[in-house]
Amino acid sequence: MPDPCRPRDVTRLTAGKLEQASLELQASLALARPDSPARGPLLAHLSAVDTELAGRQRTARAASPVIYLCSCGFGTDDPDWFDGHQFQHPGHDQRPMARYLPARKPVPLGSPCYDARLSI
Repeated sequence: MPDPCRPRDVTRLTAGKLEQASLELQASLALARPDSPARGPLLAHLSAVDTELAGRQRTARAASPVIYLCSCGFGTDDPDWFDGHQFQHPGHDQRPMARYLPARKPVPLGSPCYDARLSI
């Protein structure tokens, strides 16, 4: 019999398996009666799955930061926040970041600019 006090280890599951487990746990929780003793372990497992999914999303977001810019000037690195902003302001459009980043041209070898960058 599993120990109800030990933490649930879900770190080895793939993202797809975590999503599936979350859906199955939510369905089981919906079918359990409010006073059922089965709700405790279901809630513990669901909490572990949700925490792992949230941690993976934060890690993925930190590994490849993307800035979302709006036509009004609003900017964020959180896609959910940006979606909420666009939902509240339907006339706003997302601006592409390439528009704000300077185009970098390669510096040819042997040019004075290339030699100056090496001496810095």
